[in-house]
Amino acid sequence: MRFSVIKFYSCCLVLSLSSGVFAQQYAAKITLNGGNSFVAKKLNIKGDRLFRDGGTSSTALSMIQKIEFRFSGLSLSMCDSMFRLGDRKSLEGLLDQYVGPVAQYSYLPTNLDDYLVCLLRTQYWNKNTTGAAKTIGFMRQTDDPENADIASLYFVMMLLDQEKIADAATVFGSVAHSNNFSVPMVEYIRGKIALEQDDPREAMQHVARIVAFHSRDAEWMPPATVLEARIYQYLGQPKKADAVANELIIAYPDTQWSKLGKQIKQESTGRLGG
Repeated sequence: MRFSVIKFYSCCLVLSLSSGVFAQQYAAKITLNGGNSFVAKKLNIKGDRLFRDGGTSSTALSMIQKIEFRFSGLSLSMCDSMFRLGDRKSLEGLLDQYVGPVAQYSYLPTNLDDYLVCLLRTQYWNKNTTGAAKTIGFMRQTDDPENADIASLYFVMMLLDQEKIADAATVFGSVAHSNNFSVPMVEYIRGKIALEQDDPREAMQHVARIVAFHSRDAEWMPPATVLEARIYQYLGQPKKADAVANELIIAYPDTQWSKLGKQIKQESTGRLGG
């Protein structure tokens, strides 16, 4: 069932991309402060004015209450399903195709917030650091402080990956409402920073909370399991690290997590993972 759903979404992507560069990607419903609205097939913004289709009239950007993008081949429910099922390469392709061309308008009052969050999450896990950095910039120019917090959390993850622990801790400390987005993400970050700061026992407490309360979280359970194995390695307990490595190999076959499990297994026991 999981494979068939992924295959369906992947086919959607292929069909979408093969439909031609001239296919209509979106329509935008523009609602003005007075309540009137109209639909534009493409945003045409010059300076501080939005020109309507045909260019015969324009509206000041300050008069716009909301811009609602409607994408011809993408929805938030599709984004959520593809991300949870692990089809993140195809999802990034869809988001690049549909959301990418309008992400620059995030400074306006739009419905792009959740799409940008999905794009950033996908870019991060696909190791597209250049794209993620660009999306972080778009998210920070919105008027929603929660978006800025989410952008900062993934920026923290990027800093941790680069082993810039002090910088990561500083940025993390600046996030006003970190738990509003993802509690297991925050637990993971705290655990990772604690381990890097030579406090494995605190790190394990954060991992334990993820396992106890968020074991079904498809995004944060795998890295939390890796962190658990790393903690055991730090504590000089190779047998326990090996046991956790086996969990990674079994639970996440043919993924980056199983590869890490095999690496940890070899480091801990000298044996290659099966």
